Amino acid sequence: MAKKNKEKKEKLSFSKGLLVQESILIWIVTITFLVLAFICVFMGFFGELPWLSVIVAFPWSAYGISQAYYYKKSMKENTKDGIVFEQALKEEQVDDIIEQEDIVG
Repeated sequence: MAKKNKEKKEKLSFSKGLLVQESILIWIVTITFLVLAFICVFMGFFGELPWLSVIVAFPWSAYGISQAYYYKKSMKENTKDGIVFEQALKEEQVDDIIEQEDIVG
């Protein structure tokens, strides 16, 4: 049973793996700095905390850019001459069937 589950799992592409790792890292950074801000306020530090917002905002903006380029890359990989890849495969299969019928008939 366990072997079947392993066989069904698809291997993540490199870029998708990077995006997943970046997602995990983003949340770790965000939660860590929220906890740090809470500790600062709880301990009586009422100074300005803009460094927290900047440190949290930069990774999120970088993550947004990474996602945009990943989706752009994915869209280009899944199209052929302006049509969706699956449609191109169907057209090739139809062409192959027509060629086989011409050869047979």
